Amino acid sequence: MALNAPIQVPCPWHREEMQRLLEQHAQGRLPHALLLAGAAGSGKFRLAQSLAQALLCENPSAGLACGQCHGCHLSAAGTHPDAHTLVPEGTSQGIKIDQVRRLVEFGTRTAQYNGARVALIAPAEALNRSAQNALLKTLEEPGRGLVLILVSHQPSLLLPTLRSRCQQRHLPLPEPAAALEWLVPQAGEKEAPALLAAAQGAPLRALELQQADW
Repeated sequence: MALNAPIQVPCPWHREEMQRLLEQHAQGRLPHALLLAGAAGSGKFRLAQSLAQALLCENPSAGLACGQCHGCHLSAAGTHPDAHTLVPEGTSQGIKIDQVRRLVEFGTRTAQYNGARVALIAPAEALNRSAQNALLKTLEEPGRGLVLILVSHQPSLLLPTLRSRCQQRHLPLPEPAAALEWLVPQAGEKEAPALLAAAQGAPLRALELQQADW
């Protein structure tokens, strides 16, 4: 029996948002372009990854990808032909226009598996003005079954024309109690409150601070 593929699970405070998005998808109302906005370190990227895996899964269950199908194994390995990710490459802090052109070309293809295709861009503000302009047509006229998920810490840095083509979801930081409940098992009861305070309430940022080479 094949081992289950590792599945990205959204943070506890994003489970309801994940459920809403999947319900929209089941009803055929999921927008072709989502902009997940909020503070850095709040878990937005995990939510985006979890949603992408669920959309590409052949048998999603309980609001998550199954981890058993061929699509899940390809997603986990980063080799799914219907998935495309745009992040800064190498030491660059920006996403270059050549990367966007590859995404635009991806958007014209036909899905090879269950009909869904997903493109993930993070952080979206890493797109310079030329790269954002190059993306506009794909946002306006996406190919069949294509969902673009943009993750942004600073959506105000995006062009208004780009933001207007996305359905924006603002994801606030979790309540301190919920953040600590998640952080304590990983960072320790003594360190967690100070780390969370240093990270200004962003739990994943707090975990990064603990693991940083001071």
